Amino acid sequence: MTAGTSSGRTQSAILIPVPEADTVVGRWRHEYDPVAAAGVPAHITLVVPWLPPSEITQDDLDELDSELADVKAFDFELTHVDWFSRRVLWVAPEPDGLFRDLTNRLADQFGTPPYEDEFDEIRPHLTVAHASDGVELVPIAADVSRGLPLRCRAEEVWVMVGDGNRWACRHRIKLAS
Repeated sequence: MTAGTSSGRTQSAILIPVPEADTVVGRWRHEYDPVAAAGVPAHITLVVPWLPPSEITQDDLDELDSELADVKAFDFELTHVDWFSRRVLWVAPEPDGLFRDLTNRLADQFGTPPYEDEFDEIRPHLTVAHASDGVELVPIAADVSRGLPLRCRAEEVWVMVGDGNRWACRHRIKLAS
């Protein structure tokens, strides 16, 4: 699988990194998720695309900081594998309500609906692998399942920017303790 943004274009994203997940999904993500190979850590997306990277200003980042100032770090578990149309394998966080709330809050604040409002429902998830020719995801799902549940802690929110080939962290927000 070729590294890059999932859309192949320049974009930004707001996400919560989940470093604890690397022990369970890291090897699979790097092989079968193009954004992992392009520099995006294991994460749960809040909003993608966010603002065009070339248009993100310090004022936008300050507004994001302000919007998240009252959000406390929180614990969650990665509990089970699931699928988007048998084409994308992902892991579910529980509880997922805080992720949904943050997504809605940020989308409303910035007028940037997640996934460009393509989906009717927000499904917080950590992507593990995308199916491609000759790749069988069922054995990967079984392997990942053996490492679950996995206790995790959301401590930061990142703004990442991608140029179509590589991603970089542009801004980090430490959640309140």
